[in-house]
This record gives sequence, structure tokens and C-alpha cells, in this order.
Amino acid sequence: MHSLITYWHLDILMVGFLISICLAYYLLGGFVENKKLKLFMAGYVLLILSIASPLHFLGENYLMSAHMTSHVILILLAAPLLVLGIPDNGDKNMTRFSAWLSKHPWLPWMSGVCVMWFWHIPVVFNRLFLPGSPVVGAAGGIPVLSDLHLISLVLTGILFSWPVVGPVRQQRLPTVQAVLYLSAACIFCSVLGLMITFAPLGIYTHYEHITDRFGFLPMIRGDHGISALIDQQVAGLIMWIPGCLIYLTASVWLLMKWFKEKNNQTFLTSHKTEL
Repeated sequence: MHSLITYWHLDILMVGFLISICLAYYLLGGFVENKKLKLFMAGYVLLILSIASPLHFLGENYLMSAHMTSHVILILLAAPLLVLGIPDNGDKNMTRFSAWLSKHPWLPWMSGVCVMWFWHIPVVFNRLFLPGSPVVGAAGGIPVLSDLHLISLVLTGILFSWPVVGPVRQQRLPTVQAVLYLSAACIFCSVLGLMITFAPLGIYTHYEHITDRFGFLPMIRGDHGISALIDQQVAGLIMWIPGCLIYLTASVWLLMKWFKEKNNQTFLTSHKTEL
């Protein structure tokens, strides 16, 4: 059994996806050294950690809690940072796209929430790990369904974040609408987390009947005392509490920024009146 830290893996489909993300960023603004680029790189690093690191390995093979942690990082941290890192270069198509999303915020909202819920439906979730799931190539080839599930989460996470933190500031949702947008997502995230936390053991069969191909199960179950039920409950709590906390933190930040701008405007107006 190798050390857990050595279990990094990327198949050719995910490598292609990561290259596509970089190419899209280059076409939108180029890799010019600035604060925006740092935000993009931070999101990109988190993206790699979510889909290629030992955390992903644990989530795929042993722990639902690790799987859920990857999802939270992917959707609620990596995706928004990737969007925040896109520079506003005045491109007309990007401006039109941003304006269209701000006028139809229900579309990115539904996309983000529905895709997240879809992949956690037990029958769909379990299908990701079945031996009969589609694979391209020989044994140990590209797990197509698993990769598509990760790619869909990243893309819908980007789409969901765009109306709130998109590159064209003038086309972002007004503060009150953005707070309602995030708060509604928080509610649905909490409901999903609650359902997973209190669901009976066995609904997510992959983590109850683990095929210990890498020899880590005795350490997880014996040394650390993480049973399948505890693991599922922790996974639900990760979706429920930290996930919702990120939505609420973003909402509070938007409100604080809005109040600060309002206070500055009031101060300038009163100062002009006095003069």
C-alpha cells in the first residue's frame, strides 16, 4: 500500500478539459499579470485539487464525506474564483452574455441547483461507481460518466456564479436580487444536505460495500473509526453547513459592500450640499 499522498490522477478527458479552461481564459483576456489572474489561478488550483488529488481519490473509492468536500470546493469556491478571474476587456459578446444572464437569472440558478441535485439522486449517484459504468479504452480507461459529472458541476458552477460575480460589473445582479439568488440556493443546498444526513444507510451503496482495491479500508474503518453511516452523515453535514455558510458569507459580503457604497454616496451628497 502506497502513501495516500501519492494518489494523484488525471485521465486524458480531464486533462483536455483543464486545457480548455486555460484556452478559454486566454481568449477572454490573456494571461496578463494582475489581480484578476491571481484569482483565476487560485480557482484553477482548487479545481485540480478537487478532480485529481488524494481528496478526489478518497471520494471516489472510500469516503462520501471526501466526495462531498470535493463538490463543495468545486462548485462554491473554484468556480466563482474562475469567474472572478475573468477580466472585463470590453468584448461585446461577453457583455451581451452577461446582460442576458442578469435578465434571466433563473436559468443559471436552475442549472446550478438542478445539476447538483441530479448527481445526488441515489440511483444516479450509485451509477457513477458501478462496474458497468461507461469506460473508454481498456480496463482502467477513461470513466466517461464520472468525468462528465465533474465537468457538468464545474460548468454549471461557473454559470451559476456569473450573474453575481461576472466580469462585467454593470451586468451583475443588483445587490438585493443577488442576496435572494444566493439565499434561495442556500435553502436548497441545506435541504439536500439534510436529506443525505438523515437518509438510511444503504441508499448510497458504493460506500457501504467498498471494494478495498488499495488497502485503506482497515485504516479508515478500524484506526479512525469512520463507519459507513458516520461517513454518510458527515457528507450530509458538509453539504448542509459549510456549503450553506459559503452562500451566506457571500450574501453578507455583498450587503456590506452595498451599505458602504450607499454611505459613501450619502456622505458625498451631504458634503456637496454644505459646499
